[in-house]
Amino acid sequence: MNADLSYALQITLIGMCLVFGAIVLLWGIMAALVRFLTPPTPALPEADEVPKAITEIELKQRAAAAAVSYALSHQRQQEAHLFPLPPTAFVSAWQAVMRSTQLRQRGPR
Repeated sequence: MNADLSYALQITLIGMCLVFGAIVLLWGIMAALVRFLTPPTPALPEADEVPKAITEIELKQRAAAAAVSYALSHQRQQEAHLFPLPPTAFVSAWQAVMRSTQLRQRGPR
């Protein structure tokens, strides 16, 4: 019996090594594919290029657009919401008879 247990443990150990070895191998293959097949990242803009300055008119236009969008969203939230009525429960004749039978068996409470 001791030999059987030893063989079982050896088979288990070999199987676990194969599984984890395959996982590590696939991980390495995926890392290599990502490293070699991704396009190179574009270079950062140089420091000489200064971003365009935003004028005062553009700032006012952005502020007005933000104010209008806030007012519209706030107005929508303030309106009363009408919730639709839930659909009526469809009860077949069989269900109605069974429910009334159960209520009759229980009696008044």
